[in-house]
Amino acid sequence: MGPKGTYVTFSSHGLQYRKKLDSPQVVDRLPQESQPVPIYNGMHTITSADVDLLTDTDSKNFIEELTEKAAKYSLQLWLAIIPFAIGVLLLLINSFDTRVVQVSAAEDQTVASVTSEVGANVRRKPDAKSEILKYANSGEDFNLLDSSNKRWLKIQLHDSIGYISRKVALINHNHTDSVNSSETFISNKFFWVQSVLLIAAFIFLYLWTGRLDKKRLEMELVYEMDEKVQVIHDQFINHFKDFTRSSKIWQYLHASRTSDYKRTGGAGQLISRIGISSLSSDRKPLKYFKTNVDIPYIKLRNTELYFLPERLLIKRGQKFGAVFYKNINIASRVTRFIEDESVPRDAAIVGHTWKYLNKGGGLDRRFKNNRQIPICHYSEYTIQSGTGIYEIISTSKIGAFDNFSKLITQIGALQSHLQLS
Repeated sequence: MGPKGTYVTFSSHGLQYRKKLDSPQVVDRLPQESQPVPIYNGMHTITSADVDLLTDTDSKNFIEELTEKAAKYSLQLWLAIIPFAIGVLLLLINSFDTRVVQVSAAEDQTVASVTSEVGANVRRKPDAKSEILKYANSGEDFNLLDSSNKRWLKIQLHDSIGYISRKVALINHNHTDSVNSSETFISNKFFWVQSVLLIAAFIFLYLWTGRLDKKRLEMELVYEMDEKVQVIHDQFINHFKDFTRSSKIWQYLHASRTSDYKRTGGAGQLISRIGISSLSSDRKPLKYFKTNVDIPYIKLRNTELYFLPERLLIKRGQKFGAVFYKNINIASRVTRFIEDESVPRDAAIVGHTWKYLNKGGGLDRRFKNNRQIPICHYSEYTIQSGTGIYEIISTSKIGAFDNFSKLITQIGALQSHLQLS
């Protein structure tokens, strides 16, 4: 029915799958029971069950094939990229050497040094009445050109020649050692020939193994949608893009009750959360995963969520799970959150409290660093399934995930009325 993968006919009249003829046949199993939420020392851990347990019955064949592709090693990596990197390293090690070069030679120099504490005049001619070319400071040195004159020393200025009286200068001999440095040079006379051959071999292997990898690892999922479903899918993508525009999106990791209201600004529950920074309206779960639709993507701490048109794909490491939307429940609510971090620009501030409270709920003046903290309204979404999916995300923009989650629920309701074959 398809040379490379699965074809999905998705319409308001039904949902049909046509798989390639060599697809392995898998015996159905009963759905996994819902996993209990782990609780440690009174702390409520918010995390999904093991990814191997998340897949519902309808998605098993799809996940079997996806996991099989993900488990295969890349020929391009092992036969092209890694050998090329090793080859470059060996070529560099065996082709370059260092040598010592002389920057400046040793030099013996005879100079005239000004000894007068008040300095001296450098004149154009060896005559006290001659034109003064320069005033020399005490201790200043000049290259000596001639010392045959008993009263005057002939010296070199920058761009001319002058004379200085012997009464205010002495002749000194300076020695300067040679200055050497090391330089790197190409010691392998075949370096460029070998470099060209190495690059040419890499290009050939990279392209050849790339074609082999594509043949071995490519998985194709083609959706054939009628006009009505295509409109729904367009809304699906647009609603997800609206969700990504929320200024801040968090993932909840832990939640625990607390009775220490004085030190928590009056909060009765402590939430451990991290920001979700990796979101995309289209990302594929594998390099050679090919499909004709955009796949919205959310990267959680140790889990990746891919929203296909008819089901949620979960990736953890190189393992996958999948659950149809009919088996997913998304509950939403607006929560009051005492924000101890910077307030997002689209957050709704509904009040303020103090970091440390007194018995009456007001400012506790015993703490010098006590400060006022805003109370914000955030939207909170709990994603669950009977197979063990359990994740909570929160958005600073109220209702940012509403339209997308409602559409998932509507698609799930539609799936419950469709005949799967």
